[in-house]
This record gives sequence, structure tokens and C-alpha cells, in this order.
Amino acid sequence: MSEKQKGLLFWHLIGIGTFNMVDYILTLEFLDNGFYEANPFLASMIRTYEFPMVKLVLIPLLLVALWQHKDRIGDMLARIFWIPFLGYFSLMVYYRFLIINFT
Repeated sequence: MSEKQKGLLFWHLIGIGTFNMVDYILTLEFLDNGFYEANPFLASMIRTYEFPMVKLVLIPLLLVALWQHKDRIGDMLARIFWIPFLGYFSLMVYYRFLIINFT
């Protein structure tokens, strides 16, 4: 993996981690305002200790593990990390739309 790919992977992982934390905060805010969790896997965890454990502990730990094993995950996997990054970015745009139109 080249230094350029390592740098890009680093920023993608930082972005995914940041978007994940913002998603956690905004999800709780929107749930309090009558919305529901669209992710069926996480919907069953809402209002339990599992939800913050997954969003604030497990996912960041997985991102750190990916970074620590960056040389073993291969170039191909490093090249596709823009997909979850773009997915979370799209979710942030959607949240922004909801905030503007429903507050």
C-alpha cells in the first residue's frame, strides 16, 4: 500500500468514525422528536445499553483495528473505503435536509 493510499484510508476512517458519532447523536435527537430508526439491525437496540456500545465503542474499535492492519487488508479493500464514507456523507446530507425542513 502506497503512502498516498495510507493517507486516504486514514482520512476515510476518521470521516467514518466522525460521521458515526454524529449519526448517534442525531439519531437520538430525531427519535425524541417522533422519528424512528430505519436500520432494522439497530432498531431493536434503541433505548438499550447495546446501542451506545455498538455506535460509540464497537465501531470505533473496528476502525482502529482496520487502521492497525492496514498493510494486511490489501490495496483493493483500501480503495473501496470511499463507499461507506460516501454512504455516511449522504446520511449527513439527509439529516441536514430533515433539520432544515422539520425544525
